[in-house]
Amino acid sequence: MASFRKTTLLLLLVVSVVGFSWLARDRIYLNTLIPVVLLAGFVLFSLWRWCSVTTRQVLVLAFLFRLTLVWLPPSLSDDAYRYVWDGLVQVEGISPYRYRPDDPRMRFLQEEPVYGKLNSTGYYTVYPPLSQGVFAVGGLFYGRGWLWTYYVIKVVLVLFEAGAVLILARLVEARMLMLYAWNPLVLLETAGQAHTESILLFFLVLTVYLVRQDRGGWASVALACAGWVKLYPFVLFPFLWRRFRWKAGWPALLVIAVLAAPYAAPYVIPNVRSSLDLYARLFEFNAGLYYSIKQVFFLATGDDWSKQIGPAMRMLFLMGLPVLYVLDARYRWPIERVFIVTLGFFMVTATTVHPWYLLSLLLLALLLRTPAWHWLWLGLLSTGTYLLYVEGPYWPFVVTGWGGWLVLVLVRHCSGILEGIQRRRARRKVRFIQPFIPRLKKPLNVLDLGAGEGYVGQVLQQVCSARVTLVDVAPMNRTELQHQIYDGRHLPFGDDTFDVSLLYFVLHHAHDPEAVLREARRTAGNRVLVVESVYEASWDLRLLTFLDRFANRWRSGGLMKAQEEHLHFRTAAAWRAFFEGEGVEILAEQRRGRWIHKQALFVLAPSHGKNPA
Repeated sequence: MASFRKTTLLLLLVVSVVGFSWLARDRIYLNTLIPVVLLAGFVLFSLWRWCSVTTRQVLVLAFLFRLTLVWLPPSLSDDAYRYVWDGLVQVEGISPYRYRPDDPRMRFLQEEPVYGKLNSTGYYTVYPPLSQGVFAVGGLFYGRGWLWTYYVIKVVLVLFEAGAVLILARLVEARMLMLYAWNPLVLLETAGQAHTESILLFFLVLTVYLVRQDRGGWASVALACAGWVKLYPFVLFPFLWRRFRWKAGWPALLVIAVLAAPYAAPYVIPNVRSSLDLYARLFEFNAGLYYSIKQVFFLATGDDWSKQIGPAMRMLFLMGLPVLYVLDARYRWPIERVFIVTLGFFMVTATTVHPWYLLSLLLLALLLRTPAWHWLWLGLLSTGTYLLYVEGPYWPFVVTGWGGWLVLVLVRHCSGILEGIQRRRARRKVRFIQPFIPRLKKPLNVLDLGAGEGYVGQVLQQVCSARVTLVDVAPMNRTELQHQIYDGRHLPFGDDTFDVSLLYFVLHHAHDPEAVLREARRTAGNRVLVVESVYEASWDLRLLTFLDRFANRWRSGGLMKAQEEHLHFRTAAAWRAFFEGEGVEILAEQRRGRWIHKQALFVLAPSHGKNPA
């Protein structure tokens, strides 16, 4: 069955890739292309979820997919025409940074077919020296036609990106590699549309690989090359400096100077800066945060604030960089984490986020322990923004893409938020029971029965210098304390093994609360502490039931679903009657909470014949 499912999904993926490789040849097919791309993304996720693959299988199919798309013309993006133009200009002995394409001094080239295909002819080129070097190689073949230049440049870019796949294969397992190597957006924007991100991807993943090998000098060289492909990777250099100091300094400076030297001139920086400034002031595309802020300001004032918001967001990014540098120094983050956080921050604060801008995040995201689904989702949905070019449904893809991104970010990081909440609650729980914990001459030995994540036991160990053993029916422990799984009826300990048995919000979940209480009393030599949520009215009960199910599903990821079948809350009087019916002596009772969450603490004597201190 598994083999049939894998074969079926692989065939469906192949058909999808072949389909969108054919549909991507012209924008007139965009309304059909986007559903096919989304289908390929769904199939890819299904393969990741249900099927096992080998690295060899991933690599073979990845390279075949790229060969399938390499024939495509620059149909979805006009960027490749600028690559060809810059290459042609260099072959003519002119710096690509010197003149705008529409400059009268470039009239002798404006009759060339490629000029009529350019966008933004009134802007200077913004492509850095390493990218320009690749364009110059392609320009050498312009005598045979502009398509020759285009395909030479594309082959170089595809080879770089294939190298990125090979390096990534050394860093991640096959299933994670599959999420990048077979990703429809990656295929479409690298082998399909030949964006310079193909070179950037190679040098970024090479940088991470070299940092992991503790080769700081070579890592700085790789990152310098990445910066001369697209400028923004230069903001990552302080992270290398923190790890390697001057070992990551002088090699990078040398490479930066060598690559920049052929293009050095007084006009380069002013011209490039003037064009880059337009990206923050005039250009806007698929920018979730920017669009949201712009809409809020429009609703509040009735005016268009885009020319102010764009530069402000760029300033926000620049002001946030020192914070990221300090956090990295403070918490010693892995290099792939600081890279993805920084570049992610850059994309979130950008005013223009074309689909291919997200490729570096799709690659780096796979170097984390779990897939960064928010970037994978945004990347896939961003392909739908191409529909703007044919007056299709652009905004649904922007809203769905960034809205889903936000939801998945919250889901991904809610575990950390939840852990912080649970640890604070654990301290409050211990403060509630602490007056009833016996003070013995010997070290206290505590059984935390139904311990969950173990945070209460961890606080008890710290506050009371106790030796704590955690026991539960589900493997939820997230502490270093000793932990055992049991069947919910019979504890694997002898009589009087512990001084205190603690049942904190446990009995209302138990299938057999009588057996749980009996075992807790048997193994406790001094006393049993029971804390339960209680209700006083019917609305209390409904609220408790809802909150308990919601919280426990959230915290356990479904591990506590079986306990919902036995959910049974009681009033404080009913718990008191329950203990008395079991012949248990109640040594003390304490209440807290008057509104949302009412709680009752019962201090119980151990089994008959024992004398509590």
